[in-house]
Amino acid sequence: MTKRPRRRFSPECKEQVAARLAEPGVTRAELARGLGVTAAQLKEWRTQLAAAGSAAAVTARQAEAE
Repeated sequence: MTKRPRRRFSPECKEQVAARLAEPGVTRAELARGLGVTAAQLKEWRTQLAAAGSAAAVTARQAEAE
């Protein structure tokens, strides 16, 4: 089994995905399949953005944690 390299998504991309989740008719499962991530990961992105308020705040928090 080959190991896939870890993909990185920018905070702006995560913010756009969270906005698409709010659109009517878009499900987390189908959006996750299209991006190649899990539905649980999309839920985590949405939760992080809701708690932080914006993609810039998430980036700042992650930089502080490192």
